[in-house]
Amino acid sequence: MKILKSLLYTILTFIILVVITSIFVPSYSFDEPKPFRGDYLHNPYKDMKPDYWVQANFHAHTRQFGGLTNGRINTNEMLESVYSALGFEHVGISDYNKINYYDSVNPSFIPAYEHGYGIFKIHQLCIGAEKVRRLDYFAFQNLSMKQHTLNRLEKQTRLAIPAHPSFVKKGYLVEDMKYLSNYKLMEVLNGFRISTAHWDTALSNGHLVYLIGNDDSHDVTDITDVATRFTMINAKENEAEQLLQSLENGNAVGVDFPIKYDETLEQKIKRLENDLPYITQVELKDDTLLISASKDFSKIKFIGNEGRVLDEQKNRNTASYVIQAEDDYVRAELKFKDGTTLYLNPITRHENETIVKQRLDRINWFKTIILWGIYISIILMIVVKVAKSSSRRVNK
Repeated sequence: MKILKSLLYTILTFIILVVITSIFVPSYSFDEPKPFRGDYLHNPYKDMKPDYWVQANFHAHTRQFGGLTNGRINTNEMLESVYSALGFEHVGISDYNKINYYDSVNPSFIPAYEHGYGIFKIHQLCIGAEKVRRLDYFAFQNLSMKQHTLNRLEKQTRLAIPAHPSFVKKGYLVEDMKYLSNYKLMEVLNGFRISTAHWDTALSNGHLVYLIGNDDSHDVTDITDVATRFTMINAKENEAEQLLQSLENGNAVGVDFPIKYDETLEQKIKRLENDLPYITQVELKDDTLLISASKDFSKIKFIGNEGRVLDEQKNRNTASYVIQAEDDYVRAELKFKDGTTLYLNPITRHENETIVKQRLDRINWFKTIILWGIYISIILMIVVKVAKSSSRRVNK
């Protein structure tokens, strides 16, 4: 009987915590977004050097909390060994709600973790984290909750990144990206999902958000769980600040490397060495965008507003597209003969070289105070009713 009572109290306490953390959130109002406008075309690759590519993965898990967080048998040493063998120069570990300080003396070390407990997988990859934010919303999250989380994380980490946005239908909604702001990168490529619809919605509404690609590896003994989606960062050295600056400035490329289910680690190492292409040119000549790669690509797509394909070219080493006046942004996807796809960050329009990122959110304090007042009144009524009921039982 005592065990049952303890269990009931535990469940009740959990429910109370979920309710309280879910209702006492500031209510936000959002301005309407403004698409990219202006005559100045911003090229995030203007300082790119074709010999400076660093192969990186920032999203991988080790076994933590007794295996509860699904890191399988991954250890720090296993992650480092497998990824290094596959040619990765930066091997990031992002355990759930915990910063892993393995190899922290390495000049390329960047503290990171994956934030989020919620059942709808509304997670954030925190790169360059100063500390772990413990609070999250376990159940449903509205737009205000999602924005509030990003705002709080941005104060504690260099890059607070919406992780795998399309992983769960009720997680980050495509329409959320119209209004969410105050984040710099989106995990467009993830080992479980590709989220270009979310990305194009953000870009179409004037949010200058660049991509990052990651395996989100949970089991490095599974060859399909490593070196499938990752990021090539254009940096002179594999050094933390250089990597972070290049990511923030958009001087990076997302890679979708094809999976072969029956290959060994050694075979994948050789395939990466032989087949992995890299970008050699992303240049603007007036309004003409020129893109070249180290290998011939079978197809290139130039993509613009709302994810619309603006042009498609096949079987070449260099492609060009004349940016039209109505193109608010232009990004490119290059598909290669072996199945590899490279995702480039967008060329965007601005009034001038001084780029100011839009913020749409503001706390609606009037609405917040009214709602909190109602919630507190309801809670007090319940407490009084429970207290009176308990008092009557005692008197009997």
